[in-house]
Amino acid sequence: MAGKRERGSVTKAEEAFNAIRWQIERGTLPGGAKLTLQSLSDGLQMSLTPIREALRMLQAHGLVEYRPHHGHVVTRYSIPRAEEIYLLRETLEPLATRLAAERATDRELEEIQGLHAEFRAAAEKEDGEQGVVVDLNALWHRAVYEAAHSAFLDEFIDRLWTGVPYQAIWFIHRRHRSVLDHQVVTDALREHQPDAAAAAMLDHIERGKKATIDHLRAIGAPES
Repeated sequence: MAGKRERGSVTKAEEAFNAIRWQIERGTLPGGAKLTLQSLSDGLQMSLTPIREALRMLQAHGLVEYRPHHGHVVTRYSIPRAEEIYLLRETLEPLATRLAAERATDRELEEIQGLHAEFRAAAEKEDGEQGVVVDLNALWHRAVYEAAHSAFLDEFIDRLWTGVPYQAIWFIHRRHRSVLDHQVVTDALREHQPDAAAAAMLDHIERGKKATIDHLRAIGAPES
């Protein structure tokens, strides 16, 4: 998930993985883009060894594919793939939100509220940096799911978010609706209302699903 906070020290390979993944999630490296060791090494100013390991990690996460005689390319996404990912998100993320409403500490709730305030302020700036809005959105979601205190659930959701890296391309156009959605979820969390929090998150994800599918159809993504 873009904007995920890293804990502790990270290896050079993890640093490269995060940097390349960030570019894919932001749309800087679009589906089908060829990734060469030398270009990535030059761009990240790293040796080839951590870049090789980062590409293996990206491939394991489904963000990159290896094609014989062609090399590594950024994965292209079909509509059925997006639909399956959203089916799982509609199940797991409301569950995590429900648990967060039950388990979140006061400090975690303050963090969620603070991130929402930052996100709202950034979204309201018409000439603001789009990347900041995208990253704050991811940080807010991350804070909600971490407050569920379920390591397995957190890991599964993170994998699903990496399965929809193109969301950053269209997200900026619906940021105002997302501000309203986030507020409803945040309020339910602060009131410790599990049912309301889960339902609000489900509504939010369903709107995201429609926007994603519409976007993929508009750019001619495969229907099968």
